[in-house]
Amino acid sequence: MQDLIKVQQRLVPELVDKMYRRFSILTTIAHKQPVGRRSLSESMGITERVLRSETNALKQQELIKVKPTGMEITMKGEETVRQLSNYFNAYSDNHQLAQLIKEQYDIQDVFVIPGNSDKEQSVKIEMSKQAGEMVESILYDGAVVSVTGGSTMAYVSNAMHEQDYKVFFVPARGGLGENVGYQANTIAASMAQQTKGDYTTLYVPDNVSESTYHLLMEEPSVIQTLDKIKQSDITIHGIGDALKMAERRQSSQDVVNKLQHHNAVGEAFGYYFDEHGEVVHRVKTIGLQLEDLKSKSHIYAVAGGESKGEAIKAYLEIAPKNTVLITDESAAQMITRS
Repeated sequence: MQDLIKVQQRLVPELVDKMYRRFSILTTIAHKQPVGRRSLSESMGITERVLRSETNALKQQELIKVKPTGMEITMKGEETVRQLSNYFNAYSDNHQLAQLIKEQYDIQDVFVIPGNSDKEQSVKIEMSKQAGEMVESILYDGAVVSVTGGSTMAYVSNAMHEQDYKVFFVPARGGLGENVGYQANTIAASMAQQTKGDYTTLYVPDNVSESTYHLLMEEPSVIQTLDKIKQSDITIHGIGDALKMAERRQSSQDVVNKLQHHNAVGEAFGYYFDEHGEVVHRVKTIGLQLEDLKSKSHIYAVAGGESKGEAIKAYLEIAPKNTVLITDESAAQMITRS
């Protein structure tokens, strides 16, 4: 059953979501019948306009009947619920995980993809497709998008498509001196190519000394790129494991010891934090800072895998309220584990 759900979500994700919404409406009517539309709207957290459209469809299919006392499920509707129960019991596990995370951390939305991206490349691809579709749905002519580096962001760039309007992509950070394909500059350029948009680069190290930092901040090209980063209204970023990110940055042993001493588990935008979201170390970096996220209207955090569960959980303690998290089932289970 789980394999079937994965295939259907990959092929027509919007259809599965719509089916689940109608299935939920049917089961709720069965439990509360007879029930009025307003009462059903309040109990399910669905607007009356959307609910009216869905219940009209259910009525046309003779799955419910509308009486003066309220809506009731028909025998045909009861049979439909029985036939779909096993299917949606499997589907709803991840849906419920997403809702639990959303409510626990009070963020805008959460999407959970079945599987473990640590073990299945296809899961990371599905996460990236979900992120790409969500970003594309809110793009507009002249939009400026800031993006961080990392393997997951590279997958997101591959999932994007040509747009009917010009979008500008800008790297949110400098380079880590790692695989060039995973650097923010490369990903910003790839996203621009995929969407037929424009981009700029930020050719500076991610981690610099105090004196180098002040020198670079006077460079015209750096100033121009930082202005673009400030203009960005949409940010797409990953979440890293603290010690792995320290290794990627080729941090000193003193820094590694500090991270271990303070039990750092996660990293984002050069900030290392413990399981409670307390910042225990900050790297002197050029680019988007954690506090800059407050000015962004749309924030998409994309990260998954059991190995990143603790890092994601820690980041959610400090994530802006308008964050949309796209993760996988394995990480979601770690996040919700008490």
